[in-house]
Amino acid sequence: MRTRRTRVSWRTAVAVAAASAVIGAGAWSVSGEGSADGARLDAQAERIVHGRETRVFKSLEQLIGTTPYIVKATVTDVRPGRTVGGEEDDGGATQARDVTLSIETKYKKTLLPATLVVEEWGWDDTGAGYQVENVAWSEVGDKGYYFLTRSQDADDRYRLINTQGRMLETGDGFLELSADPDSELAVAVDGMDSLEFGQRIKYLLLPENSDQLETVTEPPTAPSASQTAPAPEDGGEEPYPGDNVDDGSEPSASATG
Repeated sequence: MRTRRTRVSWRTAVAVAAASAVIGAGAWSVSGEGSADGARLDAQAERIVHGRETRVFKSLEQLIGTTPYIVKATVTDVRPGRTVGGEEDDGGATQARDVTLSIETKYKKTLLPATLVVEEWGWDDTGAGYQVENVAWSEVGDKGYYFLTRSQDADDRYRLINTQGRMLETGDGFLELSADPDSELAVAVDGMDSLEFGQRIKYLLLPENSDQLETVTEPPTAPSASQTAPAPEDGGEEPYPGDNVDDGSEPSASATG
């Protein structure tokens, strides 16, 4: 069975605009973990949620220039996080995943702690798992570059600056981007290995190179007509995350795992 395309409202899209990850069962059992209200949470993402970004970066110069916190880190823990929204909101309540990062290198805002928690999404109000755009769920052991900002209404949590904001190391030393592979940012980074990518960040953050950086601002708080309109329907069906049902990663047919 293939999952249908899911569209989200502007309010929900803003709330989950910076999800992150790589497909996997996370740090709990295959049968899933319970939420605060007793619902069972899927151990894998069942579907891909599409929304509208509040910011889109076309180059590494824009991504670095706009992002408040840039680190290289390893995922050491993943567990269920807070719930936002409710019955009065379009799409109902959504629950985050708390991803703990152990920081190896701080490129920007060096006063960050040695570990921090990044929120990624998540589960809907039935406990069904979903990922946002190309940001698949994090797994313990993931290592890479994270472009972060503070989470809304949670001062002790961080989130990706947008769905383009994570680059994970692969086994051969290259990078797996959370950005759309066809985006201008992905094309600009294409071919860089992890070492070269880190060196490029350091180079662009040198004071003498600050004129190369750009800042991409967010739109006003009030949504425009284009933001409140549903994401366009292309008539196709979205695959399961990874589009693979033969490697043990096929999601369950229900939210009970």
